[in-house]
Amino acid sequence: MILFAAALLFPSSTLEFALSNWAATPQLGIEDAYKWLFHACQGAEHAVPDVDGPRQWLTDEWKTLSPPTDRERLWVPLRPDGALGRINLRVYRARGGTEEQLLNAFVASARGYRADRAEFRAVWHQLGDCLHQHPLGRLTHAAWNRLDHEVAPRGYPAIDHSIGYERAYRPAYRVLTRREFEALAIPRRG
Repeated sequence: MILFAAALLFPSSTLEFALSNWAATPQLGIEDAYKWLFHACQGAEHAVPDVDGPRQWLTDEWKTLSPPTDRERLWVPLRPDGALGRINLRVYRARGGTEEQLLNAFVASARGYRADRAEFRAVWHQLGDCLHQHPLGRLTHAAWNRLDHEVAPRGYPAIDHSIGYERAYRPAYRVLTRREFEALAIPRRG
């Protein structure tokens, strides 16, 4: 597989881990790769300046959730050490999870995880180097370069998913630490 072979060229275990996971998401665009790496290195502290915003965001999203698909897993690790991951809201709710428990876990995760901006920038630039040598599906160096020119002047902020990714996967998740995820009282069936 081309993604896996490219991952072997780089020493970053975070990038290797991401590349191996991206192979299962053919609609993943450069914005989605950026977002994965951003969350893998920095968690979700950017989304929690206070509790009211995340509470309203979750309440609004919770109302629109459809049932989970067969391909959705409850927990998707973002790092090889599993310290951070995405909890899929549709699966979580279908298993009896509550908004309040999730909100508390999300806020605790965002406030408790020490973001590593230097790691993010290093891994993001490693991806650019990788794509300069070998495009990976929809990920190309031209796309990486375009996005890098947009986000670098703004200090590499959080961004949204690509339209193609949104349409294909309807992402509905929150980034949690493994500790907060494991503290949620829900059955673990996948």
